[in-house]
Amino acid sequence: MSNKKSGFLPDDAIEKMEEDIPKIVLKQFPSQPILRIGFMEGYEKIDFRVSGKFNLTDLSGEPIFTDVTSHLKWRSLLEQVHGATFIYSVLVTACREEAQALEMVERLRRLHPQVRMQRIGGQLVITGQMVNDNTKYRILAGAFETEAEAKKLLQKFMEEYAPRVIREKVKDPEGKIEVYDAEYDYSAMIENGFRIVPISDESTITLYGVKVGSGFNWESMSDRTYKGIIEIRVGNDARLCGISEITIDRYLKGVVPAEMPAGYPLEALKAQAVAARSEVLAKLGTKHNNDPYDFCANVHCQVYSGTTNEAESTDEAVGSTTGEILYYEDRICDAVYSAVCGGHTEHKQNVWNPPEEPYLQGIYDSKAEKDDLPKLKLTKEKAVRKWVDARPDVFCSLNRDDLPNILAYSKKYFRWEVSYSRKQLEDIIKKRTGEDIGTLYDIILLDRGVSGRLKEIEILGSRKNIRVKKELNIRRALSPTYLRSSCFVIDMEMGEIGTPLGFTFRGAGWGHGVGMCQIGAAIMALDSYKYKDILTHYYKESEVRSTYGPLEP
Repeated sequence: MSNKKSGFLPDDAIEKMEEDIPKIVLKQFPSQPILRIGFMEGYEKIDFRVSGKFNLTDLSGEPIFTDVTSHLKWRSLLEQVHGATFIYSVLVTACREEAQALEMVERLRRLHPQVRMQRIGGQLVITGQMVNDNTKYRILAGAFETEAEAKKLLQKFMEEYAPRVIREKVKDPEGKIEVYDAEYDYSAMIENGFRIVPISDESTITLYGVKVGSGFNWESMSDRTYKGIIEIRVGNDARLCGISEITIDRYLKGVVPAEMPAGYPLEALKAQAVAARSEVLAKLGTKHNNDPYDFCANVHCQVYSGTTNEAESTDEAVGSTTGEILYYEDRICDAVYSAVCGGHTEHKQNVWNPPEEPYLQGIYDSKAEKDDLPKLKLTKEKAVRKWVDARPDVFCSLNRDDLPNILAYSKKYFRWEVSYSRKQLEDIIKKRTGEDIGTLYDIILLDRGVSGRLKEIEILGSRKNIRVKKELNIRRALSPTYLRSSCFVIDMEMGEIGTPLGFTFRGAGWGHGVGMCQIGAAIMALDSYKYKDILTHYYKESEVRSTYGPLEP
């Protein structure tokens, strides 16, 4: 790369990138879609054990060991590895229509000359039918050798957008992996990666020390068991990564109990299965574009726990709705969901980037005929204070005595409270945002969505003031992990000289609040709502359609 002084790629390299915009990718599946799920990243070694006969192949499918039966633990270790090479750009926004994206590129080039369009996604075809067009157009600015250089460009677009730095891979990682069993009866040195291919559908593969809940307060490690093919390869970070390759319904059998407790009513679990299936197919080809997999196994995509948490109830929910997908007009719904909406869901465009989606608009989490709810305009501060102090009669408030224990436990998420000393919060802000604001004077709540969730705040300090936009960024900036939600008010304890001593956050709900409220869905199911009624309550004017059937035995 050239032009080291500025960190830019040269203009001719940018022009070449624009010329190399990929054509629309056609993802075709003859029956159930096959997904690649990245569930392990950043490992120096990966240990595994296979129950049942299996083959071990290289990444191209060439056999290394065949018809292996081994009850021993196996280990894979990295040798002579080089990580991927990236460039860093600012993702300004994204569009669904190419004409709109091109128009935006021309307009934004007044702010910065190196603005370009990038096409991602493509058409999704199942059993010969085009079921969705997942094509999106990203608007990118700059192309830098370092992330630090790209961050300097963010400010140019802050006024109108919520930009962030992304990376684009320009060279794949390389390395050798040694794989061997505990008695060294089998051993091989393999280029870049290998695949464990069970011969029987009943075979399982156990991975040891899998990280769970990375970055959250429930982060831990556990041994997990998976069905289907497991691929272990050199990751972008010059460490080992693990990928599970499975059919979509096998994947959902691991997702549904990880995202919603298996003890919830069956109709709620069926609604969860359809929502999770729809979200996967709506986003296929648009996430993890730098990675050798379609989705990760964490909350960034959907939590996937392999067979570890599978249960009869969630298997039934997936099996009885196989192939059922939520549509709005001719598009698959990106049927996102959160744990507890707090009584009111949020507009999609207030949490993530445009465009808005008619089926993801904020609503009171209650029966349509209810007229005893407080008619509060939750974009206003006084109204939010009343809302947070109240326990309105909505589905997810759990205001009833006949709750099963598994739901009663969730009462604490409907309304919550957390306090920090000023010094604690100063340290949190510095660690989580990378900005040293000095002494924290105040936090100004600037803009809220229809559910009261904050869209923008300003943190006032003795050294600098910083603005934080978007729901997740706000929750991250003010907590060692994440605040439960961005629908909160702040009470300050003031010192004698007018400097804050402490901050108390009082809030509503758990999660981003867009789409289905999982606790609300469970209560609706207890009240005899069917899963399709639950879905159309949260995703307005949507409908369930069947797109594929069960796999043949």
